[in-house]
Amino acid sequence: MKSLSAILALASLAARVSAHYTFPQLIVGGANTTAWQYVRETNNWQDLNPQTDVTTTDIMCYDSAMSGTASTISVAAGSTVGFTVDGNPSNLYHPGVLNVYMAKAPTGTDVSAWDGSGDVWFKVYQISAVTDGGSTITFPATGLAEVTFPIPAQTPAGQYLIRVEHIALHVASSYGGAQFYIACAQVQVTGSGSGTPGPLVAFPGAYTGNEPGILIDIYYPIPTTYIQPGPAVWTGGSSGSGSTTAVSPPVTTTAKSSSTSAPITTVKSTTTTAPPTSTGTGAAEFAQCGGQGWTGATTW
Repeated sequence: MKSLSAILALASLAARVSAHYTFPQLIVGGANTTAWQYVRETNNWQDLNPQTDVTTTDIMCYDSAMSGTASTISVAAGSTVGFTVDGNPSNLYHPGVLNVYMAKAPTGTDVSAWDGSGDVWFKVYQISAVTDGGSTITFPATGLAEVTFPIPAQTPAGQYLIRVEHIALHVASSYGGAQFYIACAQVQVTGSGSGTPGPLVAFPGAYTGNEPGILIDIYYPIPTTYIQPGPAVWTGGSSGSGSTTAVSPPVTTTAKSSSTSAPITTVKSTTTTAPPTSTGTGAAEFAQCGGQGWTGATTW
């Protein structure tokens, strides 16, 4: 029989990871790739805890504690790619908004050896909040088991990081309360795109944590409007300007698939280990949840 201390430790772990999540699989050609094969393994691959400090370098790819890198996969400009969600439950459980950024590695630098520093990130997709003047606020990203989006057709060929972030806002009424769930994938974009992506931002640097879309009480008073964090979405072209939409086309919530049904061409191959499936129980809707460095109740 397990000792009481062991049982309590397991219960504590289950509570800590409850309702937290990662983005371990890249979706290419409509197929889910192996967990952490093309996505850099994140610090929270086991405990699932979010990043809450926007000033740390981990706000970039959240991979400072992990050794090695992922493989790099070839994708065509204009094609649709995506990320799956894994956790307890395996969906974007918390109310919040989503952004997807890309950054091109310098010429002659292998993306697997590049950290993404500098003003190099441009936004290619977002799912914002929907408001109606103060009566309600809803979050279309909530509950998604996967997120798919197009790589702009005019994206120049080269090696890129693709960074996905879900900003959970259920305890964002005080500074540092917003929870960032982050992952970076490595891709080789092919094609003849000649656009000039932008506006460009850096991580850290893109957010101060005081933005009205990050430091926000979503419950009372109900916000009359919502301002999406980050720059405008770049949809293609050569001007470096983008367009901002209140809500990108919502992705249909689907059950998470663990199979890969199509052969994938890779640029570089490494071996990674998929994380164990987490289990746990959640708390009542909108109950407070523990984030990184938070020591209170954690059964959200």
